[in-house]
Amino acid sequence: MLRRWAALAVRVLPLIVLLGTARAQCPGVGLSAHGRCWYLGDAGASCSATCSAQGLAYNFFVADAGQPMIPQLLGRSPGTKQFSWARSECYVPGGDRFHTAKQVADSNAEDAGQPGDWKVSVCRLACPCAVGDPNAPQKAYPDCVQQGIVYRHAGEHAIFADLSAVGATGCWQNDCKNTDKFNAEDRGVCARTCSTLDECTHWTFGEQEGATKCFFRKSDGGREQADGFASAPRSCSPPQLPDAFVAFAASKVVEPCDGGKNPACPDIAKAITTWKFAIKHLKRAAEGKVDGNTLEYINQILADTDAFAAQLSEENFPVITSNNRQVFQVLNGWLQSQPGATLDPNDASLPNPLRGRFCGPSSCYETV
Repeated sequence: MLRRWAALAVRVLPLIVLLGTARAQCPGVGLSAHGRCWYLGDAGASCSATCSAQGLAYNFFVADAGQPMIPQLLGRSPGTKQFSWARSECYVPGGDRFHTAKQVADSNAEDAGQPGDWKVSVCRLACPCAVGDPNAPQKAYPDCVQQGIVYRHAGEHAIFADLSAVGATGCWQNDCKNTDKFNAEDRGVCARTCSTLDECTHWTFGEQEGATKCFFRKSDGGREQADGFASAPRSCSPPQLPDAFVAFAASKVVEPCDGGKNPACPDIAKAITTWKFAIKHLKRAAEGKVDGNTLEYINQILADTDAFAAQLSEENFPVITSNNRQVFQVLNGWLQSQPGATLDPNDASLPNPLRGRFCGPSSCYETV
């Protein structure tokens, strides 16, 4: 069922459009993008070394795979664009090919330490750098959070997106499918959510209308000092969780429902929301790594579960759970072979299934 995907590659067009980059703001030949100065390192050099050579400090960032940095640094598209592999983009001059980057590296990339220290002998890495002491340690979450700072919408800085998967209340005009905010009990929820939104560059956590909320911004233009608020850029976030790990954990939480509604599974709505969460992450984990037939099965159970959620029925509930479980059982060994994570079940920034709980009827961050 699974296929060897490491050799997959797709051809890309010979020309690209360079978006929003500028060299004048950065030392040497650096490109300014995503609030950082970017450099293409020498083959075999780490990004920490590349940034240090420019008098800058490494500043972790993963550019979207649809708009990678290497073509912009080269001024052209390499002949072949390959799958996302490690946390840094890698250009291989000998084959005129490159890998895009992702938040959680594949295990065979051996990129498990500090991202700035990773290097491969054949790779020229796309390196994000920031002005500062290159020998200073990078602040990790939550030390990177700024207290007493708020990023306000100010009529232009908010991101309005479908946040219904993470927010159920406190949304703009009570519409969590088009909102820049939602109620949350922990600032880590804001940080994790911002890191998944393409446009999000900054987030804020603070009280509004008697409840603590997350706010999401596409710039720091609305920055103000305000007691009781905490804010940070996108890069300030808890470690990203591997999709395969999340999918497997959620599927275990909903096991009591395998036989249908029962005392251990009394709420069909919560069970189905948990299943939708598990399948969504399974699909993300499987894309590009399993064969087409398997992806069709995953897409089918996702569509069926979404349709069932719109019209819940105790009669059909066992059929949905049985179909979902069959697919997860087939992929059980593969899921467990993927990178994992060590979690604190008391971490309020985690979705319910990773704290051993069912999702709520609307989202997986609801208190149940």
